[in-house]
Amino acid sequence: MTVVFRDFQAQELPDLEVMVEGLYREDPEGEPISRDKIRSTVQALAQHPEKGRIVIFARNADIVGYAIVVFYWSNEYGGDIVHIDELYVKPAWRNQGIASRFLAALPFWDMGAVKGLQLEVTPTNLQAQAYYHRLGFRPSVNTHLVKNLSG
Repeated sequence: MTVVFRDFQAQELPDLEVMVEGLYREDPEGEPISRDKIRSTVQALAQHPEKGRIVIFARNADIVGYAIVVFYWSNEYGGDIVHIDELYVKPAWRNQGIASRFLAALPFWDMGAVKGLQLEVTPTNLQAQAYYHRLGFRPSVNTHLVKNLSG
């Protein structure tokens, strides 16, 4: 099966919103999502592509998933880190290797010399944790703390 990983296009916003809401329904831990937040992300990455991108997973005319990737420099790793903020494959398209192919291609996808991939998994999502472990991801030795400044 051929799936193409390409940059998000503005006319795909309704599809993206439905997928993001699907992700947050399936894995509701953490901060709640809203269409305003989704649109802010789309706008910020369109205006500042150096910060990251939204990647659409497409098979022919079907959108089958997406990822939001954010770039940052890490002194610890001595180079760029790609943080996979969100990764979602529609339920009907899961277990076909789409996410695995995306993660394997990501470091080589027009982003320069990437030193590492980073992602987050909620503590209760043991299936996702096991999947990412099989792909070579390991827990960070540091605990990541976040202070919410938005309210």
